[in-house]
Amino acid sequence: MSDKWPKELGGRGDVSRINAATRLRFARQILLCLFLLCILVFSAYWLQPESPAAAAVFELVKVGVLPLVTLVIGFYFPSSKRN
Repeated sequence: MSDKWPKELGGRGDVSRINAATRLRFARQILLCLFLLCILVFSAYWLQPESPAAAAVFELVKVGVLPLVTLVIGFYFPSSKRN
């Protein structure tokens, strides 16, 4: 299974060799998807604020997206201590 990793991801399953361009592209894709999800949920809540389902999903996205965004940003900018 490790032979099926793309070479840009380090090949042979070694994810410690992800280059900066691939990491940036991955972070952009995740953040774009989260942004589109937020826009979709916010517009659904704006169109039907009396719907309990829309309110519940709105609260879930409102509370859950910020930690996901910080995780993606933390993945893109890892803290490394070089001696």
